[in-house]
Formats: sequence, C-alpha cells, structure tokens
Amino acid sequence: MVVQAPEQLLSLDLKQFSGRTTASELNMLVELLRPHLRRVIAVFNGKGGQGKTSVTTHIAGLLAEAEQDKAERGLDAGRVLVLEMDSQGNTLLDLGVKGHPLNDNGDSLAMALQYGTEPKIIRDVRPFLDIIPSGVELEQLPVQMVALINKRGRAAWLSLAIMLAKLAHVYRWIIIDCPPVTREPQELALSAARWVLTPVSTGDQASVDGLGGVAHRFQSTEDLNPDLELLGAVLFGFTHRYRTDRTTGEKRPVGLWVETRRRLEELLKEADSDAPVFDAVIRSAETVAVRCRDRGQLTFEVGEATDGIKWWQKARGESGTVLPTDRAEAVGGDYESLTVEVVKRISEIEREEEEAAAV
Repeated sequence: MVVQAPEQLLSLDLKQFSGRTTASELNMLVELLRPHLRRVIAVFNGKGGQGKTSVTTHIAGLLAEAEQDKAERGLDAGRVLVLEMDSQGNTLLDLGVKGHPLNDNGDSLAMALQYGTEPKIIRDVRPFLDIIPSGVELEQLPVQMVALINKRGRAAWLSLAIMLAKLAHVYRWIIIDCPPVTREPQELALSAARWVLTPVSTGDQASVDGLGGVAHRFQSTEDLNPDLELLGAVLFGFTHRYRTDRTTGEKRPVGLWVETRRRLEELLKEADSDAPVFDAVIRSAETVAVRCRDRGQLTFEVGEATDGIKWWQKARGESGTVLPTDRAEAVGGDYESLTVEVVKRISEIEREEEEAAAV
C-alpha cells in the first residue's frame, strides 16, 4: 500500500529538533513517520561477505518486474527503490550503472542525511526500478553523524527515515543494503526500516553470530522504531546437495546447508522470534556471480542472455565469452523463490494487522 505523503511530512526537517527535544516530542516524530515506511526492508548481517548486496539487488529487481507486470495489466503499480548505505557502492555494479552520469558516489545522499536536501536518484535502471547512488562519499558519515547529533539530539538518527518517508508515496518497496560493520549507517537504516532480512552465507560460528549482531542493533533503535521486525533469515551461497533414498526414491537435502538451517532455527527459537529461515536457499555459483557483476546484470538476466558464444564455438577458436546461462538461470530461480516467500510473509502480516485494527 502506498500512502500519500501529507504536507506536514513534506515540510519536515531536523531543524525543528535539538538536544533539548523531549522523549514525547521524539515519539510524535516517530508516529508521524512509521505509516509511510511499511514496506522498507533492510538487508543486514553483522558480518561481512554474507551476500547482502546480491540479495538486495535481486529482490529489488524481481519486485520491480512484478510492478511492471501489474502496470501492463492495467493494475495499480508502484516503483521500487534501492539504497546502499555502504561506501563500496556495489549495488551500482550489480545493476550496471557504476558509470552513470548521475553517480556522485554517495555525495547527495550524505548531504541529504545531514541537511535534509533531496538525494540524486538514478531512475529506471530497470523498468520501475530506481537507485540512490552510494560510494566513497559515505565514508565520512560517522563524523557527520557526530556533528548532527550535537545539533539535533537523538532525532538525528531519523534523518534517513525522514528522507525515505518523503519518497514513500512514489515507491511501493524500498530495499536498503546495510554495511556489516559501521554502526552509524546501520542504525540509520534500522531506524527507517520496517523489516530486516538477514542473509547467512556459511555454517561457521562467526557467520551465524552475525544474526546476533542484528538483535543488538534492534535494541539500540527500539525507541526510534518500535515497528522494526525480523522478516527472516536466508541461506546464501550454499551447495544444493541431496541424497536419494534407494528404497523410496525420495530426495533429502544433506550437508552444510541443512546443519546451518538447524542452527539458525535454534537461535531464532532461543530469541523467542517467530521469524523463519526461508525455504529458498541461494546456491553457490562463483562463476555466475563474477560474470553477472562484470556485465552489470542480475542472474536471471544472464540466464536469459543470448549474446554469449557457446563452449563449442570457443573450442573451435571463435572469440567471445561463454555465459553460464543454465547455471545463472538456476540461481535466478533461487532468488525468485525467495522473493515469493518474502512478499507472502509481509502480505500475511499486513493482512493480520489490518484485520486487528478493524476490530
């Protein structure tokens, strides 16, 4: 549901707040913002290398495809926005717009967070998909936040929430790629998001503990975002292994992905969370990942590509790149399954909340 931004929100900025702002005044700001941020998803794990950027760009790309389909069928359609809070700017690489003339490496985003100005938006990187560029200009964000907090008090942490709430009347979905380590962009993202999706890419303890880092950030932003909820965990970069029962012919998943799922489910149970470990598992495919980023395409786009040569053409001396189209299509299918689960879970919770509010 896209809620039209009221005039009160469009004229809002942090100049109204200071270190003397009371908890009651801060709570009024939170209550104003939250209805406009219902479909903001932060992709976050407290450990690096967990697949956050790939999950962000693929879910955003697939959500945009769905909105395009709605528009083509004459149905109400919104747009999708991608925002990376990391100075690496890899979302731009994934979507093939690193060299776009509007890519300012995060300068306008940093200014928007500090001064309340409008960020630059690269529109239609795919139909119905836009992106706010990020990059090295975000490296100074921790220092900027110190200065902003000195001026605006705790309300400073809502600068991203204010920026996104003003844009939410245009965007049906907003997906935020969070950095793994730096506290300031993490807390800005979690103060804005309604949902947190956590990829876990290995079965080692450090990777699983990254989910615990999410819980810590939840606590630090609780007063600024009482609606924040763990959407679920997703296994990323695992080998799809099965064992076939010789008697029944049944295929059973086996190996590290099964063990990691069990550990994550136990961790969520201990935390008294009803968030699932999603059934979809993004399979390991390093060659596909490299080829996709080189081309600035998502896996399902490479899977559909026809401009690569075949292996037998390369063997007889023809020039060109052999695209891993079948493998890319399989990985793209994993992301499609995950996106279906994500949308279904959010839609079910929204429906339950609407029914409860109507009673």
